[in-house]
Amino acid sequence: MAAWGQGGAGTGQEIRGRVAPRDAPALQWAGAALLLYALVATVWIGYEAKEATDGPPTGYSYTTYSGYSLKALYDPRESLTLVAQTHYDWAFLVVALVVGALALGRRRVARGGLALLAALLICLGLRELIGLMATDEYGDRLTEIGYGKTLLTFRFTGLVLGCALWAVVARTRGTASGAPAPPPQAAPPYADAPPYPYADAPPPPAYAPYGVPYGPRPVTGRRVRPGFVAAGVALLLCGAIALGWLIYILTQDDVYFMGATPGDGASEFFRAAVDASKGLPLPHTFYTLVMVVAPLLVGVLLLAGRPAARGAALALAFASTYFDVRALVPAFDDGFDHYWDSTVGTLSILTPFATIPLQIVVVIALLATQADRRAPAPYGAQPSPSDWNRHR
Repeated sequence: MAAWGQGGAGTGQEIRGRVAPRDAPALQWAGAALLLYALVATVWIGYEAKEATDGPPTGYSYTTYSGYSLKALYDPRESLTLVAQTHYDWAFLVVALVVGALALGRRRVARGGLALLAALLICLGLRELIGLMATDEYGDRLTEIGYGKTLLTFRFTGLVLGCALWAVVARTRGTASGAPAPPPQAAPPYADAPPYPYADAPPPPAYAPYGVPYGPRPVTGRRVRPGFVAAGVALLLCGAIALGWLIYILTQDDVYFMGATPGDGASEFFRAAVDASKGLPLPHTFYTLVMVVAPLLVGVLLLAGRPAARGAALALAFASTYFDVRALVPAFDDGFDHYWDSTVGTLSILTPFATIPLQIVVVIALLATQADRRAPAPYGAQPSPSDWNRHR
């Protein structure tokens, strides 16, 4: 495995965009584990969904129920089989495959994607655990469902995998050369002018710039990257739009969500987001909250200049673009006329046309920005000329 991570003596150490050789094995093992998990989950869900749609119905069952189709992956007018989870699960499984491949290639951009997917896996596992602890009926229901035990196996395996991914992301925080990235520090103070008007004035600091022994104070810290700022603002706008829609939904008399019952309000919606025993085991409400919180959180991290937020923002932007394009399929098939009959319909059809360009801005801005180079030390950390210490 050492040879797999190191790639030979002296190779990969100066390749921009890759982790340090000492961190490569951990990142590659994490990528391999994530790829295996995503591949097995995709094959299992696809097989169970095919059996559910093609097999003859044998009474009411979660695994054999007519009327569902995999066409729902790109058309919201269709319904996925219950075993197929939601289109959110399918989208993030594809993201997991891409991020796992990038991690195998030692790309530093994979760190942010690993962090985002680790958070999702941990939260989904905890949601199932809360559901099992909340009521015994949920455990009995999963036992009766053909795929219930397998679903729990995937959820709890994902919980362990998510914790391992977090450990890998925390471990690979060094620079591309392998040295740990030092935190930004303020420059040590020094006099703005020679303290003595004599010919033998004291030598200037070693970090003084060429030819300016007593210049202005150097400024250290993270470099302000315009691409990060643009992507952060765009993600914040997307999160604000999603938050507005969530507030509108929760302020209605009857809050509708998968597994809801008549009379459910906002409190039941939030319970269903964190408790799998509420309604169906589909994590639809959970993902609804994720698509509100994640853009806001990642956007703030981008504005703070966090390099790891780059991969998370790219993964989130690609997944969100798929969700918005999927939402536009009925409009292109049936026409846009009936959307203009009400204010809510008009805003609902205009929302994807506003968020898709914002997500494209995120992708373009971050792909054009180098995120693996930290801000240089004062004056580039260049060696001092030998004559700096002679002022006679």
